[in-house]
Amino acid sequence: MLVVKVRAQISGHVYDETGKPLSGVTISLKHYVKSVQSDENGRFDLGNVPLPDSLVARYMGFGVYKEHLSSPTTRLKIIMERSQQSLGEVEIVQTGFYQVPKERATGSFTMIDNKLLNRSVGGNILQRLDGVASGVQFVAPNGTKPSDIRVRGLATIQSDASPLIVVDNFPYDGDITSINPNDIENITILKDGASASIWGARAGNGVIVITTKKGTYNKQGQLAINSNLTLGDKPDLLYGRNRLPSSTVMEIEKEKYKNGGYYLQSAQQIPFPEYVEMLIALEKGSLSPEEFTRREAILRSTEVRNEAMKYLYQPSLYQQYALNAHGGGDRFTYYVSGGYDKNRNNEIGSDNDRVNFNLQNTFKPIKALELSTSLWYSKQGSRNNQVSLNDLKGNSTHVDLSPYLRLTDEKGAPLPIIKNHRQSYVGQAEENGLLDWRYIPLEERGLMDKRSYRDELRANIGVRHNFLKYFDLSATYQYIRGNSGSTALYDKDSYYVRNLVNYFTQPNGTQIIPYGGIFQDLARIHSRSHSTRAQLNYTQRFNQDHDINALAGAEIREQVENTDPGFTLYNYDPELMIGDNNYNYTENYQTRPSGRSRLMAPPSARQQLIDRYLSYFGNVSYTYKNRYILSGSLRWDGSNLFGVKTNQKGTPLWSTGASWDLTKESWFQLPSIDYMRLRATYGIAGNINRNVSALPTISYSANDPNTGLPVAIVRSIGNPSLRWEQVKTLNFGMDMRLLDSRISGSIDFYIKNATDLIGANILPTSVGIYPGSSAENSNLMNYADLKTKGIDIQLNSQNFRGKFSWNSTLLFNFVENNVTGYSANRNIALYNYLLAPSVPVMGKSKDILFALPKYSLDPDDGTVQMFIDGQRVRNGIDYYNSLSPSDLRNAGVTVPTIYGSLRNEFKWKSMSLSFLIAWKLGHVFRRPTTVPGGEYRQQYHMDYLNRWKNPGDERWTDIPATSADPSDNLYSMFEQYENFVTRGAHFRLQDISFSYDLPAGILPGQMFKNIQFYAYARNLGILWKANKYGLDPAYPNADYVAPKSFSLGLKLNL
Repeated sequence: MLVVKVRAQISGHVYDETGKPLSGVTISLKHYVKSVQSDENGRFDLGNVPLPDSLVARYMGFGVYKEHLSSPTTRLKIIMERSQQSLGEVEIVQTGFYQVPKERATGSFTMIDNKLLNRSVGGNILQRLDGVASGVQFVAPNGTKPSDIRVRGLATIQSDASPLIVVDNFPYDGDITSINPNDIENITILKDGASASIWGARAGNGVIVITTKKGTYNKQGQLAINSNLTLGDKPDLLYGRNRLPSSTVMEIEKEKYKNGGYYLQSAQQIPFPEYVEMLIALEKGSLSPEEFTRREAILRSTEVRNEAMKYLYQPSLYQQYALNAHGGGDRFTYYVSGGYDKNRNNEIGSDNDRVNFNLQNTFKPIKALELSTSLWYSKQGSRNNQVSLNDLKGNSTHVDLSPYLRLTDEKGAPLPIIKNHRQSYVGQAEENGLLDWRYIPLEERGLMDKRSYRDELRANIGVRHNFLKYFDLSATYQYIRGNSGSTALYDKDSYYVRNLVNYFTQPNGTQIIPYGGIFQDLARIHSRSHSTRAQLNYTQRFNQDHDINALAGAEIREQVENTDPGFTLYNYDPELMIGDNNYNYTENYQTRPSGRSRLMAPPSARQQLIDRYLSYFGNVSYTYKNRYILSGSLRWDGSNLFGVKTNQKGTPLWSTGASWDLTKESWFQLPSIDYMRLRATYGIAGNINRNVSALPTISYSANDPNTGLPVAIVRSIGNPSLRWEQVKTLNFGMDMRLLDSRISGSIDFYIKNATDLIGANILPTSVGIYPGSSAENSNLMNYADLKTKGIDIQLNSQNFRGKFSWNSTLLFNFVENNVTGYSANRNIALYNYLLAPSVPVMGKSKDILFALPKYSLDPDDGTVQMFIDGQRVRNGIDYYNSLSPSDLRNAGVTVPTIYGSLRNEFKWKSMSLSFLIAWKLGHVFRRPTTVPGGEYRQQYHMDYLNRWKNPGDERWTDIPATSADPSDNLYSMFEQYENFVTRGAHFRLQDISFSYDLPAGILPGQMFKNIQFYAYARNLGILWKANKYGLDPAYPNADYVAPKSFSLGLKLNL
C-alpha cells in the first residue's frame, strides 16, 4: 500500500472542559519524534511536520487525548477531559520566572487557587492565606502586612523578616492593601531553596507569588460581578483586664487621699481624678454631704467602657463591589476590571475606601510575536476623626483612665472630662483671659478633619517572541508610581487649637498662637521605581524520553523614595485656604500654667532613599522519561547597599534539586498507591537590610535654635566588611495520592541555616560614639547565625463522593529555631534578656522568653519572698542587681512551634458548606497583672481583686498583698516573674463559609450563566485554650479581641 506523505503546520490551543486554557500540556506525535508543551495561554505549535500521524496530549490529572491527523489541518482545539482518579485540578506552580505543573517541579510549594482564595471575604489578599496555606504562619492576629507573616519560621534577626511579595513576575514593595483580591487568579508560596533562590538576595524569608487574572484567546467575552456586605460586631471593651470596678478604684483613691498622696501643686496644676476633687470639695465645705453622696452613687454605678461602647464605638460595616470583563479572539486577549471598597470602622468617625482599576491586553501581530500591556491603578483614602478609649485618658501623674468617667449627663448632654489640668484651673480659664479649656470628647469628632491618602499606578509593557522552534525571548518593563500623605484640619473651637493657644498665651494676654483654625500637611512620600527584565527560555524534548527546560536572563531595578517634610498653617481659613506660619521659633516663651517652651519649628529637610539592584539569573531542569527530574538555578545579585569594593556589593546564590516518580517504576506498582514522588533540594537565598551602609553616613538638619549654626548628625559609622545575609535550605519532601485519590497530600522536612545575620553591636566609648546615639544603634555588623528546622504536612481526603461529597484538608506544621552563632559585644544589661524578643543567646531560640525565677508569698504578710545567697531581702532593686543572665528562667517561646488547621467542606447539589478550625501550640505569653503598689499609680488590673489578704491566701493566689510603700521597688520588674508566664495553646473556630449556586434554567432567558449567593462568618471564637484566665492568647494585652464578622454576597456571571 502506498502512503503519500504531506507536510502541514500543526498548532492550536488546549482547554479543559470549562474552556480554561491549560499550560504545560505535553503534545507529541506518535511517529514523527517531536513534542512541545502548551504555554500559559494553552497555545502550542508543532511546526511543519509530515502527515499522516497521531497526535497525543498528556496532562497530569486528565485523560490522554488522541487524534489522528491526515489532512493538512493548521489549527486544532483540544479539549482535555479530567480523569476520574484526579483530585481537583492540576496545580500549576507560578514562580515569577516560569510556570510548570507541580508534578514536574523539584521544589516545595504551596498553591492557593482561585476557588480557595474566594472562600473568604475581605479587602486584604494576604488575610485570605490565614489557615489555608501550609508553611505560612501569621505571627500577628488578623495580619494584613507581609511583616505579619513568617514562611517556614525565622531566617533573620534584625533585618526585615517579611517574605518577598511578587505580583505578576516583579517584586512588589507597595502597600499590599492596594491590591484588589477580586483581580487575583492564584497565589503560590515558594518555600525552599530550589523554588525561592532564583529570587536571590530577597528570597531568604520565602516568596509569595501573586498572579492576577488575564484574558483568554479565542474565548467569548464574559462579564463577572461580585458584591458583598460584611457586618462586624461592636468591640467588647470589657474583655481587657487592665481595669478595676469603679467602686474599687474610688476606695483606692480615698485611701490615697487620706494618706496625702494627692499633694497640691498649684504651679503645675496637675489634674486630680474627679472623685478626689469631690473629696477635696467635701473637706473644704464647698460640697454638701448630701450632694457628695448623690454624685458618689452615680460614679460607683458608672463604667467608662460601657460609656465608650455606647458613644465611641459602633458595629463595623464593609462593602465591596467588583466588576470585570474578559475574553479574547484569535490574536488578542483583554481583561478589564474595576472595584470599589468602603469600610466603616469600629470607631465612630473612622472610615476608609479604595478604588481599583485594572486593564490588561495582549496582541499577536504575527503568530510568533506577542505584545502585552497592563495598567493598574489604586486609590485609597481614610478619615480618622475618631475619639477612642485611649483619648479619654488624662495626661498626668494622678489621672489615667478613670473607670467612673462619664461622657454624658443624665439628660444626654456631652460632658467635659479631666485632661491636662485641674478642674478648678480649667473652670477659671475664661475669667483669666484664656479660651475655654474644657475637653468634651463627644464634641471633638465634629471639630477636626484628619485624612490620609495613598495612590499607586503600575504599568507593564512586555514583548515575547518564539523562534527556532525551541526558544522564546521576552522583555518586560515595569513602572510604579506611588504617592501618600496625610492632612489634619482643626477647627478653631477644637481642643487641639484651644489648648495650644492657651498654652502659649503670655501673662499680658498676648496670643502667640492666634485663635483660628490649624492646618497640618504631614510628610508626603513620593516613590518611583523602574524594573526591566530580559529572559530567554528554551524547551525541547529529545527522543520522547529527555526533556530540557532552561532559562537565562538579567534584571535591573531602581527604586527612589522622596519624603517631603510637610508644613503647618496657623489661623487657617478653610474657605480661602490660607493661613500663616511666620513665627519666631527660637524664642523661649512663657507657657501656661507654668514653664517655658519654644514653638515647634517646621521641618526643613527632605529625605531621599535610593535602592538599586542588578541581577543575572539562570534555571535549568532535565526530565528523563517523566520519571526523574534534576534542576538547578544560579543567580548573582548586586546592590548599592553593600561593600566598598564592587566584588563586595554582589553575591552568587544557587540551588539544586531532584525528584523521583516511584509510581512510574515497574517494580513499584501497588494498587493502593496511585502516585508517589520523592523530592530533595538544597539552595542558598539571601536577605537584605536597607538600614546598612558600608560608608559612614551623616544627615543634616536645620540650624540649631541655641547656636543658630547648621547641625550634622552621625547616623552610621559604616562597615566596609558587611556581607549579605544568606539562608541555606535543605528540603526533603514526598507527594502522594492513595486509594484512587481519596487521600492525597505532601510531607516536607526542612533545615534552614541563616548565616552572616546583621545586627547592632555595642561600641566601646573610646571610639567617640556616645551610648544611646543613633550612630551607636546603627553600628551594624554580621554578628549571628540562626538555624530553623521544621515539618510541613498537608493531607487531603475525599471522605464521600457523589451528589453529597465531603472533603477534608489537614495542615500540620512544626517549626523551631535556635541561635547557632553570636559574636556581638557580650556586655549586655539584664533587662535586654527580659524583653520580648530577647537579645540573641547562643543555643536558644530567638523567640525565647526569659523570666525572673518564680517567687512565693510570705504566709505572714503576703509579700514577695526574694533571696540573695539564701538570705531574704526586701528591696527588689537589690535582688534584681544580684542576678546574672544565667539565673533567668527559660520560660518558653513566644511564637507557636506547632500550628495548623482542619478544613471540612460539604457539598450537596448546588450547595457548599465549609468550616475551618485553626490551632496554635507550643508557645507562651506573658500575661499582664497588677503590680504591688501599682494601684496607687493608676496601674489597675483585675488581679488586684485576687490579692493576698489573709494568712493562707498564698495557697491559692500569687498576687501579693497591696502596699503603698514603694520601697520594695517591685513595680518596675514584677511582670517579669515566671509566675505570669502563661501557656498560649488554643484551638479556634476561624470561619464558616456557605455558597449556593442557582440551578441553570431556573430564571427565564439565558442572560446569566451563573448566579451564586454566599455567606461567610469569621472570628467565631475559641473552642479550647490552655489558660484559665479568660485571655485569648492572640490578644493577651489588648482592650478587645477581633470582633465577629458576618458577610453576605452575590456573584453574577454573564
